[in-house]
Amino acid sequence: MFRDQKSSSRPSGNYILGVNIDYDRVLLVYGSPTGTISEKLSFPSPRQEGFQTILSEISSYADRLLMITQAQRLPLPDVISVSVCGNYDTQTNVLTSAADFPLWKSEALRSQLGLRFNLPVYVESKANAGLLAEILFGSISDQDQSIYVSFQPRIRVAIFSNGKLYSSAGGLSGAIGNLHLDEAQLGVEGQTLYLNDVASAAGLLKLARLRHPNHWDDDATPDDILNCVLSEDPYGLEVVAEAAKIFGQQIQTLIHVLRPTNFIVGYPFNLLGDYWLQPMTEAIAISTGLSTAQLPKIFTSDLGIRQPELEALAPSIIALRA
Repeated sequence: MFRDQKSSSRPSGNYILGVNIDYDRVLLVYGSPTGTISEKLSFPSPRQEGFQTILSEISSYADRLLMITQAQRLPLPDVISVSVCGNYDTQTNVLTSAADFPLWKSEALRSQLGLRFNLPVYVESKANAGLLAEILFGSISDQDQSIYVSFQPRIRVAIFSNGKLYSSAGGLSGAIGNLHLDEAQLGVEGQTLYLNDVASAAGLLKLARLRHPNHWDDDATPDDILNCVLSEDPYGLEVVAEAAKIFGQQIQTLIHVLRPTNFIVGYPFNLLGDYWLQPMTEAIAISTGLSTAQLPKIFTSDLGIRQPELEALAPSIIALRA
């Protein structure tokens, strides 16, 4: 279904406590509806812990953050805004599951945070929050038909059409990272591989180690691969070009079915610019058979390294503006 972003009885919100729950860290920001970030804190995500553990950590770090802002004579926040990885059902306000947090099962994320902070809470999945941030602070309009792709922690698309976000029961929609790949074509017969395994942020590291196992340190991270590419390391450039090509080939059906106005590469591959965009766009053109005039406008998000911060604020800003 498509969800209208308008609602009634919204409280005014001049100050926002934003939370971005990712597989590697939880980011907390104190910001405003204009996207101004006054202060921020983060802590490593307790991935092997239950939901109550991360809830307690969020509360603890929020207290620290608000002590800092109050020392600056900034007011307490009016609302809580959350971007979360996993399958978030906006109809039931329940996080049904999250692959990167295996112990989370049917967690009442919104109501639990509301009880902790006694404030209105607005929640979206990471991909949806990323797309809303693009509408608020990027170059697209809420009248456009847009697809936004988040690559961290897993590949997920968000769809905005006729002024509404698309969502499905259980919050399961958009998980194209689960597409099965041809192992023989990748030269890794005997392994089961999915798009997440080669073209997500974590998958890029897996592909890099598969292609050039002796080039990367044992403790290398996805950020190390991105930095290698930006430094024009030939091994990194080769791996990114292959991953972008595979990704572009796999989304041809999505392009044909939806025929969007915009196709936006989100965080963190937006930081790679043309290193990702060019091979991906060429693969999309070849696999779809569409001419340049028929293709959507394909570009990387220009929100840069601010994307996670703005993503944390976006769910509440969109709701409050309505």
